[in-house]
Amino acid sequence: MKAAVPKTEKENKVRVALPDISERHQVHIINPMSGRGVAGANIYSAVEKSAAESGGEILKSERPGHIEELAAQACAKDPFVHIIAYGGDGTVNETVSGIMKSGASRTASFSVIPVGSGNDFSAYVNDSGVFAKAELNKIDVVRVTCGDDVRYFANMMNIGFDCNVVSETYTLKKKPFLHGSAAYIAGVAKTLILKKTFRGKVTLEGVVPFGSEEESAAPEVFEQKILLTAAANSRYCGGGFCAAPLASLNDGLLDVLVVSNLSRLRFLTVVGAYRAGSYINEDGVMGRMFSDIITYRKCRKVTVEGPEKYCLDGEVYSAGESRKIEAEVLPGAMWYAAL
Repeated sequence: MKAAVPKTEKENKVRVALPDISERHQVHIINPMSGRGVAGANIYSAVEKSAAESGGEILKSERPGHIEELAAQACAKDPFVHIIAYGGDGTVNETVSGIMKSGASRTASFSVIPVGSGNDFSAYVNDSGVFAKAELNKIDVVRVTCGDDVRYFANMMNIGFDCNVVSETYTLKKKPFLHGSAAYIAGVAKTLILKKTFRGKVTLEGVVPFGSEEESAAPEVFEQKILLTAAANSRYCGGGFCAAPLASLNDGLLDVLVVSNLSRLRFLTVVGAYRAGSYINEDGVMGRMFSDIITYRKCRKVTVEGPEKYCLDGEVYSAGESRKIEAEVLPGAMWYAAL
């Protein structure tokens, strides 16, 4: 029997009686350091013109974490504000966190203009056609708890190999000839030479099997040597890797991958399909070459125990002494408008 295909954003789109984005006060938040300063150098004059025409205001971040503060402050002043963030995935992460922490996520809205070195969130929400342009759509947000720290993400959480790649990519992006997916691929190559794994435990709660609308009653647990695990709200990471090809931003579920340890040679034979997202079909059937190394599930919550660090939307954080990270989806927690 054919498995049910997860609903797409178009099928789940929610029309609301809230002010549309043209009727809202617009706040343009610029990260001048995005894309090696491209945002600050090339975008600012165009943003000034747009803000003048719409009656909006412009805010510039001055340090890491400042975008989160600016977004929260904008929401505190006007709970119906529309924030337009100029930057990459890190800028999106800070914007989402600021809106969520402000308490105005049910009324405020945001868009992103992709001018960062990594624009994976925008590649899906703006460019794939899942959302009509300039219309408000509810999207899920994921809350992450690690010790006393509570964070949020809209795109993807990566642990293990992918997180190590991000750490390497930070350094490689400083090279004048490397950016976007090229820097990520170079980071993959360097990380592959070291190929660190971790002994971890992954617990999935609220698993919804493909072909079913009912959650599994019992948690699903994987305790093994892990190369990487990812919890995806959207589909792309690493400058264009379609790591979670079945993910949907408003299905109320996380797409979780657990990749077992494998040899360097086998890694090289499968990484192309992983990048293209062709290792699993739309019915949730895993390709023959991947069934023994990749587990793909949709669930409400995932807990990962054992890693030293984790990565949210391209930002790396320490897992602290607990080495325990919990990620839980918050269905329809925020409003987004594609531009």
